[in-house]
Amino acid sequence: MNTESALTVQVTDLDGYALVTATGSIDYHTHQLLADHLDRAVEATRLAVIVDMTHVDFCDSSGLNALARAYRHTQARGTSLIATGLQDRVQRVFTITGLGHGVHVLPDIHTAVRWLETGTRSPA
Repeated sequence: MNTESALTVQVTDLDGYALVTATGSIDYHTHQLLADHLDRAVEATRLAVIVDMTHVDFCDSSGLNALARAYRHTQARGTSLIATGLQDRVQRVFTITGLGHGVHVLPDIHTAVRWLETGTRSPA
């Protein structure tokens, strides 16, 4: 398998929030790419890091560790880490491991931004 194409990660600015968009599978071979982009994103914002995982079909323990490290990094900086768009398979891993107790899990980017700005998940 060509691991270079197994995961793509992009960091962009979304109204002051760092948006990390991941596509593919996060595993032992690709987790460092995610970790590097998460580190960059945490340093790039004073508000929050939103990780869009809508197109992530698999995340193993190394990917969860990368997210856990990013969570600790955001906490140390007084910001938040939010994961959005978790597919059922990835959602179950978050639930089983308890990562969802630290990382805020919301259904989509728009809900995450609304929650960050108003404290509510429901439409205005």
